[in-house]
Amino acid sequence: MTKREWINRTILLAIIFIVGGEISPLRSATDSLSTDFVPYSIKAEFVGGYIYPHDRDLVSPAVKGPSLGGQVAFEWHTDGSRQWHLDFNRPTVGVALQVIDLSNPKVLGQMIIPYTYINIPMVRSRVADFNFMLGGGFGFCTNPCNVEGAINDPRGLKGDDPTKNKAFDYNFIIGGPLTFNLQAGVNVDFHVHTQVDITLGVDYNHCSSGSLFQPNAGLNIFDGKVGLKYHPVIRKYNTPVEVKRDTTKLKRWYGEIIASGGAKALYYKDTKYWGCASLNFEAFYRTCRQHRIGMGVDMFYDGAYAVTAKQNADGTWIKDNSNTSFGRTFTTEDKFLNKFRVGLNITNEITIGKFMIGFGFGVYLYDPVKNMEPFADAQKAANNGTSLKRGMFYTYDIDKQDGWNYFRLSAKYYITKHLLAQIAFKTHLQKVEFVEFGIGTWF
Repeated sequence: MTKREWINRTILLAIIFIVGGEISPLRSATDSLSTDFVPYSIKAEFVGGYIYPHDRDLVSPAVKGPSLGGQVAFEWHTDGSRQWHLDFNRPTVGVALQVIDLSNPKVLGQMIIPYTYINIPMVRSRVADFNFMLGGGFGFCTNPCNVEGAINDPRGLKGDDPTKNKAFDYNFIIGGPLTFNLQAGVNVDFHVHTQVDITLGVDYNHCSSGSLFQPNAGLNIFDGKVGLKYHPVIRKYNTPVEVKRDTTKLKRWYGEIIASGGAKALYYKDTKYWGCASLNFEAFYRTCRQHRIGMGVDMFYDGAYAVTAKQNADGTWIKDNSNTSFGRTFTTEDKFLNKFRVGLNITNEITIGKFMIGFGFGVYLYDPVKNMEPFADAQKAANNGTSLKRGMFYTYDIDKQDGWNYFRLSAKYYITKHLLAQIAFKTHLQKVEFVEFGIGTWF
């Protein structure tokens, strides 16, 4: 085949795909089920990825090559019988089991990840469907950090010299057997047969213990997937089933009050767990059935900001390891206000029926921690009789301090007319502060 013939055939295939396909990202007020309906599917995929070495001293030493594995999944195809089916172009909802060899199995082991997901069709055609995927679940690491061995190892945790950095031999990415998993990506299902699809996808795959275990550098994998999807049953309808959209007026404004709590481990050499809590007041405006935007006030309590410094007889401040040996926050007094912060947030949420997936960004309005980090800077200022006295916005190194902003990833479910449940991850950039489980009311 000549180059010109190859180009001509490629253009022809593109025209057939675009013009001949049933492209349907948007639908009319009255939708009907296709005369061919797939109630469920079974899928098997090969997974190959790359661990992003986001931490030079803890992650990079352990990454030796690609991460390879596979997954099997069972998918339910929504039939349009509920409003959210139509809102999201009749998505599929799946449960999957993923097993990945983590690049360096001797140190990192394997991740076993059971998770759920929703596959939202962005474009449908007779040739292929292009989908956006969101998912989450749990992960189980077969070789988490041997904490006792890591503590007894005299080497440090910096540099690319294996004789000086014990991260080459211990798993400082995952500190405990249990992790939380988040996934997002895009994929294409090519309809090669009435009952068979070829699937291709690209995903972002994150595992973290959410500070429930330490060490917790966190695992970020960018992976590709290729596999087959099989539809065991194709249901035939003599006439299309008409499904009328809900045209009732949307409730535009919502209010929420949520109280949450959790616990965290601060440092892998410690044996303590610290209590954490938050109280959130939020007002939401629903822009459409699939989305809402909110603004609110957060109040946080983090018990891990315990005393870390004490005075010598000569009045100088030195490190105090009685509560923790983690030298990040310079705290001289054990008082509530040193553990309390207030922030203002803006949040975007995808609404899928009674289920919400949210991403929030916040700025601290009250934050004593900003003047206690990094430890060495705050210690130097204290020994000079001053303090750091930072403003609301300032430059910072996330490896040494929390910074002036925070993020929150959340999942909510409206249980009853005025009751909701939530799980959320509060982070400072990529560093998880704690995982919180909450309950609240909405109106």
